[in-house]
Amino acid sequence: MRALISVTAVLVLLSAPAYPAGPGTSAAAFLNLGFGARPLAVGESFVALADDVSAVHYNPAGLAFAPGQASRQEARRYEMLASHALHIQDIRLSQFGFLARPWGFSATHLGLDGIERRTSETAQPEGTFGASDLMLGVSYGKRLPMGLGLGMSGKYIRQTIGEYSATAYAADVGALYRLRSYPVSVGASIVNFGTKVTFIEQGYPLPLALRLGAAYGMTAKFPHALTAQVDLPRDNEPSFRLGLEYLGFGPFALRAGYKTTSASQRSAALGKALGSQAPGLAEFYGMFMGVGFRSKFGNMDYTLLPYGELGNAHRFSFTLRFGGHEGGKMLGVMQ
Repeated sequence: MRALISVTAVLVLLSAPAYPAGPGTSAAAFLNLGFGARPLAVGESFVALADDVSAVHYNPAGLAFAPGQASRQEARRYEMLASHALHIQDIRLSQFGFLARPWGFSATHLGLDGIERRTSETAQPEGTFGASDLMLGVSYGKRLPMGLGLGMSGKYIRQTIGEYSATAYAADVGALYRLRSYPVSVGASIVNFGTKVTFIEQGYPLPLALRLGAAYGMTAKFPHALTAQVDLPRDNEPSFRLGLEYLGFGPFALRAGYKTTSASQRSAALGKALGSQAPGLAEFYGMFMGVGFRSKFGNMDYTLLPYGELGNAHRFSFTLRFGGHEGGKMLGVMQ
C-alpha cells in the first residue's frame, strides 16, 4: 500500500503544473471519449477496476493482473474488443483493442464530414471539409512482488482537419493495488502526458489528466462492483465519478454511472441559457446507463449517454475472450 501512495505522489507532481489551464485549451479532445461500452456505463469510474481490455485506456496497470483473479471472468489468455459509437453530430467513433497479457494494443478512429468552410470575407460557406483523429497505442503491465501492479502505455496521435494534419506522442502511466484481506482495489493513472499537437505554427497541449479511484467487490461472494473516482484534468475543473455494476441476473449485467459537472457546463449542455426546457433524456446529462450480456467466450455491451440539447450517444461493444485453460489455471498468468 505504501508503494501505491508513493507512486500516486509522483503522478500528482507530474500533472500539477498543468492544472491552471482552462476549458477548450487542449487538442485531441477525442481522447476523452472513453474506450468501449462497459467503462462508460459505470461513468468511466474504471481506474480501480481495469480488469478487461479497456484497461489499456484507463489504467494500464490492470494488465499486470490475471483475468479471473477477482473471480469475475473466465480464465482466458487473450481478449479482443471492437466498439462503435452512434455519436452526436454524426461523429463516427470506432475502437479496437487486443490483450495478450501483460501486453495490450489499442486503436481509436474518429471521423466527421460536412464541416462548412468559411473565410473572413464572406458569411456564406465556401464548401465543406472533413476532420479525422487517430490514436494507436501499445501497453504493458508488470506486477511487483508486493502485489502492486504498474503499467505504461505509449501512444501515437494524429489529427487531420481539411488539408492540415499534425502528430503527437504521449504516454500513460498507472498503478493498481488489490487488497488481499478485503474486496477493495485502489488505482491511479496519469494519461496523455506528451508532446503538443502543432498545426502550422501553433501548438496545443494534449488533455492531460490525473485519475484516482477505488472499487469494492469483484469477488465470488460479491461479484458486483461499486466504484468511486476523482478526475483532475489539465483543462477543466475536477470531477467526481460513481459507478455500479450489478451481476445478479444470470448472464446479464446492469450498469449505471454518474459524473459531476459544473453549473455553467450543465446549463450550456441543457441549453437553459437559450430558454430550452431540455425535454426527454436531456435532463439526465451527467448520467450513464448500460446493459451487457456475458458468456465464457465474450460479452456484448451497450451504453446510453445523454448529451443534453445535443442529443444522445449510443456505444456498442463486443468483447471476445479466447486462449485455453490448463488444469483450471490460465496459461501465461503473471506471478
